[in-house]
Formats: sequence, C-alpha cells, structure tokens
Amino acid sequence: MVANDDENWSSREETILRIRRGIRAAQLRITLDEVQGRKTPGAVVRLAQLTPPKLPSPFVTLRTPDGKLRRDPASRREMALYLRRNILAAQLRLALDKERGRVTPEAVKRLAQMELPSLR
Repeated sequence: MVANDDENWSSREETILRIRRGIRAAQLRITLDEVQGRKTPGAVVRLAQLTPPKLPSPFVTLRTPDGKLRRDPASRREMALYLRRNILAAQLRLALDKERGRVTPEAVKRLAQMELPSLR
C-alpha cells in the first residue's frame, strides 16, 4: 500500500509541475508576442491567467504512516534543501523589496534571518 501511495503522490506532483510549466510558458509567450507585435491566441491568454497550483509540501512526503517525520539521512537532506530554498527566496524577496521601496511582511523578514541548514 505504501508503494502505491508513493506512486500516486509522484504522479500528482508531476501533474502539478506540468501545469505550472504550461502556465509559465503561456505567460512567456504573451510577453514575447507583445515584444514582437504578434497577436496571442485566446487559449494561450486564458491559460496564462490561471493561478498556478501550489507546489506540494515535502512535509507530507517525509512523514511516516503514523504522522511522524522520517529521520533517515535522505529525508533529512530533502527537508534541509526545502528549508534552504525558502530561506534563500526570502532573502531575495527582502533585497528586492528594499531596492524597490516595498514593505516586506514580518514572516518573510524572520525567515530571511534564519541560518541555512547544512546538507549533511
């Protein structure tokens, strides 16, 4: 049953990523069409206006069937990578907000100040 759940989760994750790629590609096409003075098809415009589905959280995939976080080295590394990406994204947002004179939410500021976890 666990293998089946892993397959379902993997398939769901791949579908989410494929949809997100399609939306980003449509947004890029609209931008390129505007620069080159071309008319963008209506289907591409509608696709670009969709809200991308949220990325799946590793907190779901890194849990045991009883709900506890896994402690094996591969799971720890995957969690560290997830945290590092989010900390780095928060640091980038903080820098861009500062440069552009925008207000940064407190949660983003706190995340940006966190120390990056090691990947051991």
